Amino acid sequence: MIINEQLKIIYKSYLEILKVQSAQNPEQFSYPLFMKVFPDYENVQRKILFVGKETYGWIDTMKNVSILTVEFLMDSYEEFEFAKDYHSRNSPFWRFVKMFYQSINGNQLPNGFLWTNFSKCDTNGTTPSFENQKLNEIGFNLIIDEIKTVKPNIILFLTGWTFEQHFQRVFKGLNYITIEKDFIYQCKHPLLPDKTFMTMHPNGLNFRNKFTSTLDIIKSLCNEN
Repeated sequence: MIINEQLKIIYKSYLEILKVQSAQNPEQFSYPLFMKVFPDYENVQRKILFVGKETYGWIDTMKNVSILTVEFLMDSYEEFEFAKDYHSRNSPFWRFVKMFYQSINGNQLPNGFLWTNFSKCDTNGTTPSFENQKLNEIGFNLIIDEIKTVKPNIILFLTGWTFEQHFQRVFKGLNYITIEKDFIYQCKHPLLPDKTFMTMHPNGLNFRNKFTSTLDIIKSLCNEN
């Protein structure tokens, strides 16, 4: 698909930079998460991009990069198939993603959405340190090219405010419209579709008993004309 070739170009440039940036502390950077679009995405009525924080470990670390390629990383994303056989496939994150997608598009095209992370790498399965975030700022910038390439109709940032400093830097001039204080905000920026919302990670929503209500409110807003 043409869209995957376009993503490949973007990712190749970034991977070469990441190899250099991570060279001093390669074990502190997981392999980066690179999307690969399934055919369902091109055929679905409303294209949804879910953006998480960072992976909970992803394949390996950058200490093993001698034969690391974009093709391998994109194929790994495809093989993962949105946690289809992952041991945590029923985690709050994946339940939220799949329930929301099906509420908007039904279940005829099960792989018709996309998932990426704002931080392309994790450190030991969690949020990178401030120093590593600063070193890998270009990884946060990558979301702009991803959005321009996959052209979603709806974006859900399931990130909370962990990376707020980077959000304000990457999406300069970003404005929030409060839907429900502390839980749901609409994001207004020229690079984002009108139906762009931010909420906390579904683990946090689940802990606060806000999982279902948050999903339903955002779904209702996305279904408005």
